[in-house]
Amino acid sequence: MMSSSRNAEIVRDYHERVWVLDDLTAIDEHWSPSASVAVTGFDSSTLDAIRADAERYRGAFIDVDAQILDIIAEGDKVALHWRTSGRHVGPYGSVGATGRVITMEGMDIFRLADGLIVDCQSLWDGLSVYEQLGVLQYPE
Repeated sequence: MMSSSRNAEIVRDYHERVWVLDDLTAIDEHWSPSASVAVTGFDSSTLDAIRADAERYRGAFIDVDAQILDIIAEGDKVALHWRTSGRHVGPYGSVGATGRVITMEGMDIFRLADGLIVDCQSLWDGLSVYEQLGVLQYPE
């Protein structure tokens, strides 16, 4: 079993390379090919789907600022609290470019085995993204 601190390093490296450096090779490097993934609002059950989601996001937003707000590791699990912002310049789902700057925040809980991510549960507030893009309004 890998140490908790080593598992946190793996998750941090994955997050920073994919979301800060736009290096999608970190997906293949850090994820098990048979990983189980559940992401709020997306069909990201396979590594190809994870890669496609990252590519869609990068095509929709520029000037991306991805931050790790907190990372906690215990045993084979790593919890990551993150915040990402960027300017909307391309299609995001069915929403065309708005030029607006949005911020999204979420939590991912990873499980690792033998130095690879084998499971991830990702929760984030997609409704607030659509509100920031101007296509959704909460009732008053």
